[in-house]
Amino acid sequence: MSSTSISAIAIEIQNQPGWEGVRDWGLIIQAWADTVSPAIAERSRPKSYSRGILTIATNSSSLAHQLTFGRQALCRQLNTRLIAPIDELRFVAVGFNSYSSTPTATTSQSIPIDSGTIVICSRCNCRAREGELVRWDVCQFCAIDLGKIGGKFKI
Repeated sequence: MSSTSISAIAIEIQNQPGWEGVRDWGLIIQAWADTVSPAIAERSRPKSYSRGILTIATNSSSLAHQLTFGRQALCRQLNTRLIAPIDELRFVAVGFNSYSSTPTATTSQSIPIDSGTIVICSRCNCRAREGELVRWDVCQFCAIDLGKIGGKFKI
């Protein structure tokens, strides 16, 4: 009996007729993570794709609002990575599920950003971890916007 890895079996199944949607959805999820900064990717996830409209779920209405302003640039960047074109991006503050409870560090400073206390950013009034405010005096997104930390996509 030959040994075949699960990933090889999954790839073989996805390449069969009728599984294009599953393959395309995986590409969308990966393209989103590659296009936006780790801070934004941590707080947003692709939720659905239908008729050229990609809906992104965010963990706050303020983030959904901020991302809406950059949706055309994001759409262009995503389309360079995808097979199926995205005509429009929509951002909603419902349906967000964090797939991972492991925080991602964006700088090498010693103050952790995963402090358990949730506070409000004084600049944008969105929810933030206490460690973010200790580190940058604002949330991660405002820190990116102000140039305090690097990011792939500035809001």
